[in-house]
Amino acid sequence: MQASFEHLAPLFLLLFGGKGGSPSGSFPASTPPTGMTTSMEVPRIRTGGDNQTEWARSRYQMLLGMIRASGYVFDDQLAAEIALSLLAQWAHETGRGSAEFNYNLGGWRARKGDTYFTARDVQTPGSAIVRWTAYPDLQTGMADQVMRLVKTFPSAAKLLLDEPKSSRWVEELGRRGYYTANPQGYARAWAMNRAELKGKVQ
Repeated sequence: MQASFEHLAPLFLLLFGGKGGSPSGSFPASTPPTGMTTSMEVPRIRTGGDNQTEWARSRYQMLLGMIRASGYVFDDQLAAEIALSLLAQWAHETGRGSAEFNYNLGGWRARKGDTYFTARDVQTPGSAIVRWTAYPDLQTGMADQVMRLVKTFPSAAKLLLDEPKSSRWVEELGRRGYYTANPQGYARAWAMNRAELKGKVQ
């Protein structure tokens, strides 16, 4: 099943404390937890391309559309700042698309049931081969990865929505185990990407 932008609405609703969210904190059955459920290996395919500007613009525009379609971010400037901050984090994770494979934008490891590709974790010297979630297209991948961020790292997602220009949310990701690098160093790299990408996509 292909995830759509509208599936992100319950996530924003829960984060903003609106009515209609599931009391248990789980998501409605109509919201697919992932676009991948076949648990099969697929070839590793580079999906980022060589044009970093085009990579950034295409992902920014799709992400901005997703945030607006959620129905819970009404301010266009806020939506733009959130989209830019997420894009900057993905740019850091993928080398601005040069290391984006199978539309995996954030270095997400495969869950049970995910379609996956295999590769070494280049951030961990001597690491074994790792299974990474593979997506069939950008829309499915982007929707699922935003969903995973919100569900797995809710404190970081809340900071992102509250203070999208601040690096506090990416530092929180590190404290919660998203990455193993020094949070301050990761935040500096994120800030550099954010500043440079702003002129390319906005």
